[in-house]
Amino acid sequence: MEQEKTTWKEFIENISVLQWVLTFLIMGISCTILMLYLIFTSLWLLSVLYFIWMVIDWDTPERGGRRSDWIRNWSVWKHIRDYYPVTLVKTAELSPSKNFVLGYHPHGIMCAGAFSCFSTEGAGFSAAFPGIQSHLATLAGLFRLPLYRDYLMSSGTARLLSA
Repeated sequence: MEQEKTTWKEFIENISVLQWVLTFLIMGISCTILMLYLIFTSLWLLSVLYFIWMVIDWDTPERGGRRSDWIRNWSVWKHIRDYYPVTLVKTAELSPSKNFVLGYHPHGIMCAGAFSCFSTEGAGFSAAFPGIQSHLATLAGLFRLPLYRDYLMSSGTARLLSA
């Protein structure tokens, strides 16, 4: 029998999902506006240096980004997992010495299940498949947005290129 959620647990889950949705909807454009605004302030050098870094670092999203285990293990991801609820079902052993491409369908716009399973440790991917590193591939355009691209890469999200 499934345990009923407390009001506090539901509140935390709702706030977690709200944070995730708002990040998806406004963080990219907000970071872009902020960096462009800073060009016209006394902090202009910060923006210029970041844009130079962004150009030098342009291909990093294609290689899986810069994963941060700290970010991938934030408790907010577990609350998002519980809100929907998302479950990672292991049906076979996968060899850590091989590469795998997994499809996720239907995925919708924000891909809550795919994000929870493959971009975070919310669903426990590393425990289920030790030695395998997961990367969720997403639209290339998202990696053109300053600062937001680094947020995406920190979870191991990679740029999806057309074949």
